[in-house]
Amino acid sequence: MASAVTQCSTSELTCSICTDYLTDPVTICCGHRFCNPCLCLLWEDALTPNCCPVCREISQQMYFKRIIFAEKQAIPTGESVSCQLSSSAMLICGRHQEIKNLICATDRSLLCFLCSQSPRHATHKHYMTKEADEYYRKKLLIQMKSIWKKKQKNQRNLNRETNIIRTWKVFIHLRSMMISAEYPKVCQYLREEEQKHLEGLAREGRIVFEQLKISQTRMAKMSVLLRGMFEKLKEMSCKADVNLPQDLGDIMKRNEFLRLAMPQPVNPQLSAWTITGMSERLNFFRVYITMDHKICSNHKLLFEDLRHLQCSLDDTDMSCTPTSTQYTSSWGAQILTSGKHYWEVDVKDSCNWVIGLCREAWTKRNDMRLDSEGIFLLLCLKVDDHFSLLSTSPLLPHYIPRPQGWLGVFLDYECGIVSFVNVAQSSLICSFLSRIFYFPLRPFICHGSK
Repeated sequence: MASAVTQCSTSELTCSICTDYLTDPVTICCGHRFCNPCLCLLWEDALTPNCCPVCREISQQMYFKRIIFAEKQAIPTGESVSCQLSSSAMLICGRHQEIKNLICATDRSLLCFLCSQSPRHATHKHYMTKEADEYYRKKLLIQMKSIWKKKQKNQRNLNRETNIIRTWKVFIHLRSMMISAEYPKVCQYLREEEQKHLEGLAREGRIVFEQLKISQTRMAKMSVLLRGMFEKLKEMSCKADVNLPQDLGDIMKRNEFLRLAMPQPVNPQLSAWTITGMSERLNFFRVYITMDHKICSNHKLLFEDLRHLQCSLDDTDMSCTPTSTQYTSSWGAQILTSGKHYWEVDVKDSCNWVIGLCREAWTKRNDMRLDSEGIFLLLCLKVDDHFSLLSTSPLLPHYIPRPQGWLGVFLDYECGIVSFVNVAQSSLICSFLSRIFYFPLRPFICHGSK
């Protein structure tokens, strides 16, 4: 081992970012080595894709490898010798003029042998400084990794909140258009209810928007605190080992406080307002859809898109892989080319489903995807205990409660409208407005495993 260490050059043991000895080293794709904390901070601040600071090669992954560390005394220089003499002077007991080479396990103080035998410390356990330093340094690295993991989780939550805020007002405006398009179809006396509905939607929209802004501010502040603590730990990891046990105790207390104070992301959801008379009006156009089991199209690409979409909705881990949910699809036997049609589908026993209308030509193809043309679908996807509703063309989230019983689907072919209704609540989920249908449509149903 001694001969192997002496063969290591100073450059192999030095991080090119901080120009100090490697701390918790990582090796990236190109083979260069850096301190894990230094690389994390550098890549977080980078505006370009992650690349090696030395050769600029793009690297998406870190490969953790054990690296043999040389003792700093193995390659002495004039500067390092003076540092060693200064450190040695600090380790001399002023009372006994002996070297302090022991650490008390009770109060973590540095002691010489004679001090360790004094009445104050005689009953305590003592460790050699080198063994204790190694133990506390390992604990320090564990704390650094824990804080960086919290920092990344908080950043993901912050990005999610920022994305919602960016589109929130557009969503509220679009939803107002959907609701406004529904009310002219009912009697005049419902105008007052329409006004209350729109005012309630605007009020809820403002409240949730303020909650999102407050949550965004908290997460931004927490991101600064976590980065500051991480940099403090990085600074401590490069210091002399004399004060490491005492400082680590304070850092662990602050880390526990930040863990308890971690802000949780807002889950925005609007109320499901009942639209009086909507269910009765739609039932005038009630039809009964049967499934055509002779159609054997297998839309594997669509199912793959659904699995990847489920994975993207999971914010707990950026390394998420597509879920194992299995989907089965079926087509309606009826081909719709004109008129108004309304039918209902029971979704009570399914957590993941896709329901709506598709261009009839897709029954003869197997390459339909979520962004394909001529599909008008409502999706419900479950991630952990959270359900997400989305519509296609384009893919748009809807922050309202999911239907837990019957889902209604309404088609007005001439007006270019497809609407989805929560039957139990008699409320609108979403609508495709002002579309032009110049092709036959078929009902489409896709169920996923629980």
